[in-house]
Amino acid sequence: MNKIKKNNIHYLLKTSFELANESIFLINKKGKLIFVNSTGCNHLLYSRKEILKLKVWDLDVLVNTKEKFIEKFNEVFNQGNNKTTILQSFFKRKDNVNIPVEISLKLIEVNGSPHIISYVSDISEKIKKDEKIKLYFEFIKGSSDIIFLIDYKTQLIEFANEKACASLNYTLEELKSKEISDVRKTFEDQLSMSQVFEKIKEEKTLSTIGQYQRRDGSFFTVETSLSIKNYQGNDFVMAISRNISDRIELDRKREDINAKLANYNKTLEQEVLKVKKELIEYENIMQRQAKLAAMGEMLENIAHQWRQPLSVISVLSTGMKLQNEAGILSTNELNEGLEDINVSSQYLSKTIEDFRDFFKPHNKKTQFPIREVIDYTVQLAKTKFTATGINLIENIQSIEIETFKNELIQVLINLINNAGDELEKSTKRRKLIFIECYESQSNVIIEIKDNAGGIPESIINRIFEPYFTTKHKSQGTGIGLYMSDEIIKKHMRGHIMVQNKEFMYEESLYKGAQFLIKLPKI
Repeated sequence: MNKIKKNNIHYLLKTSFELANESIFLINKKGKLIFVNSTGCNHLLYSRKEILKLKVWDLDVLVNTKEKFIEKFNEVFNQGNNKTTILQSFFKRKDNVNIPVEISLKLIEVNGSPHIISYVSDISEKIKKDEKIKLYFEFIKGSSDIIFLIDYKTQLIEFANEKACASLNYTLEELKSKEISDVRKTFEDQLSMSQVFEKIKEEKTLSTIGQYQRRDGSFFTVETSLSIKNYQGNDFVMAISRNISDRIELDRKREDINAKLANYNKTLEQEVLKVKKELIEYENIMQRQAKLAAMGEMLENIAHQWRQPLSVISVLSTGMKLQNEAGILSTNELNEGLEDINVSSQYLSKTIEDFRDFFKPHNKKTQFPIREVIDYTVQLAKTKFTATGINLIENIQSIEIETFKNELIQVLINLINNAGDELEKSTKRRKLIFIECYESQSNVIIEIKDNAGGIPESIINRIFEPYFTTKHKSQGTGIGLYMSDEIIKKHMRGHIMVQNKEFMYEESLYKGAQFLIKLPKI
């Protein structure tokens, strides 16, 4: 044992131990604290007077009984004074907070009696760092990326995570006996491994693409991020790699698909141009058919208008001939008859002019009163409708609109004649068609409705389809409403809608189809 004279103890303790940065305890074989330096007192939040009243088991959380202390003291005593015992434990501070500590124990002799001198260090920060390192290591160990730690100088593999071992089909010990170049291969147009190590030394970080070789000789492509770190004077390279074989295969397939798509797009573009041309031709045919259908409806209306004046001309001419043969035709009667014939002829001529004007091509918008178009349309239909007992009821505001006049007439003729056709089939006593026109914000609204009972709900959503008709083949082509829809939407930038509606008129309830046309004023 080391022998220290009694008269030297206080000097040694106060000069050497008090200057130490770690806690120092002198403990006798009974567990009593003989001396504690200032660092130890401060560390445990006690004054020296308070702490010297305590026993070891009052402070040590693990050696917390007298029996345990005696067992530990005997263990140190048996090892002799040349042996230092290092252990970890927890010390309880005055505020009852337990702190982790590392203890170095050594047996010494004081005044002929064995004592333990204990050097105690707070290892709280060390434990935190260790726990972080352990956590980081667990992350690295369980990462889905391939991770190698390589000695920069020897290029030997120092560490490989589980993913690396599994991917290459080697054990960790097998990989640690290899240089990284044994398993990592570069492409011909890429840097060699020695060049990679030279460059990483200069740039500190680097990204590369290469291949790893498995135990069976097969390869897979990886993208690798490299970084260099110095630890205890030695340089190490951390290589984190990700298998990109699937991505490369996907890129290859994508290139093939893009090439095929480019070819398909070229073919498709040609087909689209062809179809577009056919659609334009088809639409032109539809427009011509719609115009012819409108012409037929107008001719029918004109025929009704001509019937009366032609009858007047026939009666007058025949009467005057008979009077002349009988010698009773006076000059005055002749003049009056000829005047009536001229008036009727002028009416027929005006009807023809209106008909010819309707079919003149007009490619420009014109501004006109909306009443002018509706009055003209009603006039065409009135003669025919009067003969079948159909009444047209108008409520038209004075509104100016700028649009395609003849096309609007074509739409109105189609809607009014359709209403008339349904009413002709109806057995109702009163047969009514309502035409209403009014402004709504910057739009002109035209409503046309009848009391024919409405359109069956099963077909109301299909009536604007081309060639869809509820009439007999000899009466309808199914293009009137389709072209009306096309004209309003495409040419006039408006909307046309239909619904069945119940309404009151002169204290009677009626039901019929209501068409609503919404057009911009300009």
